[in-house]
Order: sequence, then structure tokens, then C-alpha cells
Amino acid sequence: MNDKEKFLFPSTIDYLEAVVNPTGRFATLAGIAAVTDRAGEPDYTVGTGRVTFRVVREGRPVELTCFTTTAGYAGAGRYGELLEDEIYVFRHDGTGTYYPVAWRPVSDPADCPVACDELTEGRLCEGRRLVVRNGRFGFLDEEGSTVVEARYLWADDFSEGRAPVAVRAAVGEGMRMGLIDREGGVVIEAVYDDLSWDGSRYAYVDRGGWHGCLDRMGRVVVPLEYEGMGEFDHGFAVVWREGRYGYVDECGELVGAGLAYAEAWSAEEDGTAQVRRLEAQSGGLERIQLRK
Repeated sequence: MNDKEKFLFPSTIDYLEAVVNPTGRFATLAGIAAVTDRAGEPDYTVGTGRVTFRVVREGRPVELTCFTTTAGYAGAGRYGELLEDEIYVFRHDGTGTYYPVAWRPVSDPADCPVACDELTEGRLCEGRRLVVRNGRFGFLDEEGSTVVEARYLWADDFSEGRAPVAVRAAVGEGMRMGLIDREGGVVIEAVYDDLSWDGSRYAYVDRGGWHGCLDRMGRVVVPLEYEGMGEFDHGFAVVWREGRYGYVDECGELVGAGLAYAEAWSAEEDGTAQVRRLEAQSGGLERIQLRK
């Protein structure tokens, strides 16, 4: 596998087909089976640059996180053990495509159809250790004392003083996600359908299908008024609505021509980005200046 092949990221649909397709297989994840919802569909959540599936591997519940962008892959370590050499094999000759994935054992009897350990402890991150007690997530300090009671439906490791957490939705099924600090204080209320913490500055959120972005203190940076949003690269993020793409800056303002493009790619270090205008014919790529 060369570097070019390694960074051609599959789409969410590609991963979905990989998880449910019994004729294909992951090279180092043999024997996985998708956990399904009541409608029989694979149970998964989609965040910025990643999709996380609930699967069973060798009789154990596992979160299989798959990455769809370079930015998502850059934070892969937050989602468990990264499988550097993963290949999804789908051809008769045994060849296939690189599928960047990470996996982490989970323990939640409410969401997984197999028995779970009463107590599971994770690795130490920023002086906090993720702990699962009777299917609920919390945190211990370096001495093993409880800092955050094990009350969350799900939680991730701390990164730059913040950790994503999830609670059961008040109405209906599913989870709502938020962000806490190292003492367990709520930074972002758990009211979002999904939240992706970039490990440094921004939490990318969606609620009811509308996407936006909050800063590390929970202040709105980009209002939830877009059908999709990428992560910030070099000061700009791709956003889209009704099939029209554009860019916002770190003040949440649309830049340049606004939502004026049929396709748009991440900003580059020099402040430019590649786009295809709505009226462009086949091909029709051009480079625009985002930073004045």
C-alpha cells in the first residue's frame, strides 16, 4: 500500500457496506457482526470526519470508528486502537482498499446484546482514567478516586481538558451528546444528536439535521443552520445547504461569494481552496482566494 492509496478515504456508505457485507472482510478484524437497531439497520453515529459503528467481535461489544477525511483521521487516537494496516478485501484475488479504522471495546448492556463486565478501566489521559461501571461511564483521577460519577451512557477520553459524553434522550430512543471539563462540569449541555470534539478548540455538533460549531467554552461559533459542515482547516470550514457549498471563517461568517459552489474542498495553508461553481460544466475546477 502506498501513501496515495492510504489516504483515499472511503465514504460512510462504503463503510456501511463493509460492515454488513458478508462476502467481504476486514483484514485484521475478522469475525465482526453489526449490531442492528429495531428496524434491522446497522447501529451507527456519524460525526465530522468519522462514522462509529456498534459491532460484536468475538462475542464482545466493540465500537468500530471509521474515518472519512484527513481531519478525522488526524484525531483517530481518541477513538481507540488505530489499525494502521487495515484493508477491506472485496475482490476474488484478495485485493482491496485501505480502510482507516480504530476500535475500542465497550460495555453498555442497554445498547449491546451481549454480557458486559461490571468494571472496566481505560488508559490514563490528562490525569483522568475512563471507567465503566455496570454499563455507565465516568472518570477516576491518577490515585483511583472518583472525579466524575459513572452516570453517562457513553464517554470518550479527555483531550485538552474536555471529554465528549452522552446521555439517554429524554424523549424517544437514542443518545444526546455534550462536553464536560476535567472536574465533571458541564461545558456543553448534552442536547445534541451528535458531537465531535476536535481535541483542541472546537466541538462540531448537529441537532435535528442542522450542523454548526461551538468553541471549547460552549459559545456558538457557527450557528446550527447548515445541512453539513467540515472541520476548520487553516481558518476556514466548508459548509453546505440545499446542494450549495461555501466557506465560513472562525467568526462563523460566510466568506467570499457565500453558498455559491456545486462542490468545495478544504482550505489550504496559503488561504486558497479548490471549488466547482454551480454553472460549471464537467470538470470546471478553479481555485479561489479565501484569505485576503
